[in-house]
Amino acid sequence: MTSKPPAACCATGHEHGGIPTGTLIHLPGTNVSAYLAVPPADAPPHPKTAILFLPDILGLWQNNKLLADRFAAAGYLVLLPDIYNGDPFKLHKPFAVLGPTEDALVDWAAHGSHGNNPHTAEQVDPIVAAAIEHLRSDHGIERVGAVGYCFGAKFVVRFLGASSTAANASNKVDVGFLAHPSYVTEEELWASRGPLSIAAAETDLIFTVELRQRTEEILRKKGEVWSISLYSQVAHGFAVRGDPEKKIDIWAGDEAFGQATRFFGAWL
Repeated sequence: MTSKPPAACCATGHEHGGIPTGTLIHLPGTNVSAYLAVPPADAPPHPKTAILFLPDILGLWQNNKLLADRFAAAGYLVLLPDIYNGDPFKLHKPFAVLGPTEDALVDWAAHGSHGNNPHTAEQVDPIVAAAIEHLRSDHGIERVGAVGYCFGAKFVVRFLGASSTAANASNKVDVGFLAHPSYVTEEELWASRGPLSIAAAETDLIFTVELRQRTEEILRKKGEVWSISLYSQVAHGFAVRGDPEKKIDIWAGDEAFGQATRFFGAWL
């Protein structure tokens, strides 16, 4: 394991203000919906490229939609699929008296909120594959970059490169970006192929110092293009759910977004 399973920090954070401007669509070949953000006419052109946005365990919620819109404003077509099949985990405020327990999160991932909607690779992989197919077949996309936050990071790694754990030549991701990843196994990381950038928090019970160093060791041995940026004084979730009233959270979130767009600009 190069990052631990989801825990309380994965469902804790702040909701951001704003009005999403994308559109909810039905994802062909599935029973789930997706959020599609189209770049405005005055955005920098990135022809035949798109970003697949694989979200944290909160799914198609406000912050993820706003972040997808932000990538669209940078010139990319963005598809945010509901990889949790209508069963996101609930957001909890920081320091809430009744916060989520680790057991509850592990049970949610294995079985879903009501015991009949698991969020394992067997259920999520087909949704991710359908999203990539939709981008390539219906939108004429030739190069797909993927961003993965928290639990979503696992599936970026699973689809990064044609020889990766879950992908083939037709449904692979070409370039990956992860922020505070969770549940990524060593086998998945070893199998991935392609440029990969990671944004890490100084305080993270999931992507710990030891696991971050192990990730670096694997990436060095693989010999591909990679980067890891460590952001001080922020915790797991900062790239999506940071406190909009704290300067350090705003700065780190902006820097992580810039890290992703610069990486895609170079390699996508």
